Amino acid sequence: MGKRIEEMSRRELLKIFGISVGAVIADPAAWPRNVQAQSKKITPRGTARNVIVVQNCGAMSQWETWDFRPTKYTDTFPGKDLDVQKVNADFQISKTLFPQYQKWAPKAALVRTLWENSLVHFTGMYHSQAGRAFNPAILREVPAYGSIVAMELENQRKPSDTFPTFMSVDLWNTRCPQIGSGMLHPKYSGLDLNTSTVFESFGGADAKAETDLSRRWEVLNRMAEVSPSGSGDGLGGKAEEYSAHYQYAYKILMDPRFKKVLAVTDEEKQRYGVDKDKGVCKLGLAMLLARNVLASDAGTRFMWVSNAYNGNAGGNDNHDNIYGRGALAPRGFLMPIYDSAPRLDAALGSLIEDLSKMPGKESGKTMLDETMVVVLHEFGRNPDFNLNNGRDHWGPVYSDVFIGGGVKPGRIIGKTEGGKPVDIGWGYKQQPMKDHVTATVYSALGIDYSKKIEKTPSGRAYEYQQTAPLGGPAFIPLTDIAELFV
Repeated sequence: MGKRIEEMSRRELLKIFGISVGAVIADPAAWPRNVQAQSKKITPRGTARNVIVVQNCGAMSQWETWDFRPTKYTDTFPGKDLDVQKVNADFQISKTLFPQYQKWAPKAALVRTLWENSLVHFTGMYHSQAGRAFNPAILREVPAYGSIVAMELENQRKPSDTFPTFMSVDLWNTRCPQIGSGMLHPKYSGLDLNTSTVFESFGGADAKAETDLSRRWEVLNRMAEVSPSGSGDGLGGKAEEYSAHYQYAYKILMDPRFKKVLAVTDEEKQRYGVDKDKGVCKLGLAMLLARNVLASDAGTRFMWVSNAYNGNAGGNDNHDNIYGRGALAPRGFLMPIYDSAPRLDAALGSLIEDLSKMPGKESGKTMLDETMVVVLHEFGRNPDFNLNNGRDHWGPVYSDVFIGGGVKPGRIIGKTEGGKPVDIGWGYKQQPMKDHVTATVYSALGIDYSKKIEKTPSGRAYEYQQTAPLGGPAFIPLTDIAELFV
């Protein structure tokens, strides 16, 4: 490694753990304790014990994938070989792009008329992770909604739980990385695992690895003595601000269950598409981690998986040569859809297949029965090609997928034509938004999404699901997406 453990900076020490942490407000006086229900009576569904959110970075084009329809591009371009199959009356899918679609598509429900105001990847990703639109005035106090989940489910934790309630994979390499717990206690910020380092660093089971880990922990404890004007390596603030994260990291890594989380076979890697993945962040490994973390029953209930690929906006940012092959194929941060879609298909299909075969906590239920899997995007893609044979950002409609955890398979919510909604698909005149996806996750986990937190640092009440966001629509219905369940 070049340097001895004792010689490493704080940033280097964090990196070697294969774990990263988000920002927090460190002042305990700012941590709110007054959580109230709003005036509208909400009965959460409680259909899921766990949730896995897959952030499909880069905004995958729905027109070739989950809202397929033949166009002049799919008929005359290289896309004419897409081999379209019928999943149900309202869902067609390309077998070329999703060769393993039968593992997951028949179990899926889709929302096709989601609307997004922001058309920039950073703010779109932020909206996904925070569950509310980007507002720089209160940026530091707004938590990831996974942190709200962790806070709400804290009283359900067992004495044997060592993993945090909220964990993520490869958020470190997205355009909007981990935003942390904001105004909430730092212990709710979650831990982000790095697929490019965590297996190599902690996949072994030898005594030397445990000794090295103990030495690393001793070095991390040095940080308690560091002043705010310390090494200047970018972390800033007193080391005790991060003590909750280090405590979690150490407990996780010393728990024998964590070694089992990292114990994946070559056969599993092949099934999940890891052997064909050229990305810095391996989506198949991320899905395997999510599966194993939940199966370990060590305290984690909410997993966030980022399909980050090589970073930047993600591999689906197909402004150029969306059907490109050979010399015309996008490179670097990007992939043609002939590579990006099968990569997602292999990982998602194998995850759903495995969860459907694994026993759940309740008798007679599978892990898929108890786990809602959500695949979401920043926004959609333009229905027309640009001059570079790609598709640009599109907010009027886009599609997300929901599977398991009480979701009714085969539900297709909303109908589009020409890139616009012709049937919104639910009982409101407003289109559903990311805020409603967030409320749906809360509701499935048994959390009242109508709650709000008073006495925040800014003095503005923090609503679990906003109804009148700053800089957004005048009104957002206070609701989950009920049509997914009934």
